[in-house]
Amino acid sequence: MTLTDTAPLFTVLSALGSAETSEHPLTMEQLGQGFGYVLYEATLPTAGPALLELDGVRDRAQVFVDGQPIGVLERENHERAIAFTAPAARSVLRVLVENQGRVNYGRGMHDRKGLLGPVLLNGTELTGWTNRPLPLTDLGGLAFAPTEGPAVGPVFHRGTFDVEEPADTLVHLPDWTKGNVWINGFHLGRHWSRGPQRSLYVPGPVLRPGPNEITVLELHTTSLDRTVELREQPDLGPTQE
Repeated sequence: MTLTDTAPLFTVLSALGSAETSEHPLTMEQLGQGFGYVLYEATLPTAGPALLELDGVRDRAQVFVDGQPIGVLERENHERAIAFTAPAARSVLRVLVENQGRVNYGRGMHDRKGLLGPVLLNGTELTGWTNRPLPLTDLGGLAFAPTEGPAVGPVFHRGTFDVEEPADTLVHLPDWTKGNVWINGFHLGRHWSRGPQRSLYVPGPVLRPGPNEITVLELHTTSLDRTVELREQPDLGPTQE
């Protein structure tokens, strides 16, 4: 099936949650949130070369300047700095941080999420932040529109499909990169091209006879046709003999 409608994340933020301002970035827990994403926004004071240092990314941060993707910093790779050129003074810096799961043993059990430490820009702390929790528990307020051509993430994609008799199935996203999937408002889970799992289980009770709606949040990019497939067999990645 083809997902014909889109809603870019940065254009529908008000429908996903309210923001809180602070001098320093607030953690996910300080915002009263346990899972999902947090979007941090700040203003860059000057144009030109910039070194951004994020001390304590928990767990994966996508960095944007004036809506353009700059790069990704991941906790598991111990990444904490990224260099770019600010196009103008007062450019908007956005950092979208994903909670990828909590440590449940040992010293790491106190596992706070979001941006935990100071953010440095060319060696000076960057202050004046807008913190927006994005638990993504309710997508009902998103404004979708038919879209042709490429959609640069983060973007919500939506499509419909018909079911004669609801039954268990699996959704496959062969050309998608990373994000989340919902069917009829029910969150199936996260997809990621790095695998190993390349399909998500769809319980039969989630489906209904007649039209059904599927929504995919793609954080990066997908193919021009933006298709997903429902199959009977799972793809759990390579197996070992």
